[in-house]
Amino acid sequence: MLPENELIQYVYKTADMGCEGIECVIGAARSDALRQVLHSQLGDYQKLREDAARMLHESGDDPKGVGPMARASSRVMSAGKLSLDSSDSKIAEMTIQGNNMGVTKTIEHLHDYAGGGEAEKLAKKLLATEQANVEQLKPFL
Repeated sequence: MLPENELIQYVYKTADMGCEGIECVIGAARSDALRQVLHSQLGDYQKLREDAARMLHESGDDPKGVGPMARASSRVMSAGKLSLDSSDSKIAEMTIQGNNMGVTKTIEHLHDYAGGGEAEKLAKKLLATEQANVEQLKPFL
């Protein structure tokens, strides 16, 4: 069984990675509509990250985000993919792939956690956010 703070750390790190991923591609978005969707999703991830950080601080734990190597790798991979194709469709595809990985991992973490409470609510909010993000991006494919 997954400890409560481990689930909250997962939410923090996943929201942090969501922010990082969007920040890597948002500048390449060609349409205002896609930029607007990405800005909205970035705000959702920032809120989830803040909520997770608050919960961790309240329990005496420090949030652990994405490490510098993972950040650098994300930026290099995004830049590489966008250098080949920087269309809005490619940006949507890349972002959807990230969200789908998050959906899978979040479901796995929820299955491993039986504690309920605020931690589970936060993880379910992350899951709903990731699923909604995919739907919002589909029109740009």
